[in-house]
Amino acid sequence: MNMMNTVASAAVGAAMGAAAMYAATHDQRQVRKAMRKMTRGAEKALLDLEGMVNKYTR
Repeated sequence: MNMMNTVASAAVGAAMGAAAMYAATHDQRQVRKAMRKMTRGAEKALLDLEGMVNKYTR
């Protein structure tokens, strides 16, 4: 579980950095739309990662 927390933290940090760069170069409407997409993608990635960890640690 500790490795999962580390990977999740790294993914969140990378996403926040990408969001900051995107926000600096695009208008507010595009930023909101992109943030919704990134949030959904991050949630899906974490669920997939959790499923893989559970599959291989059983």
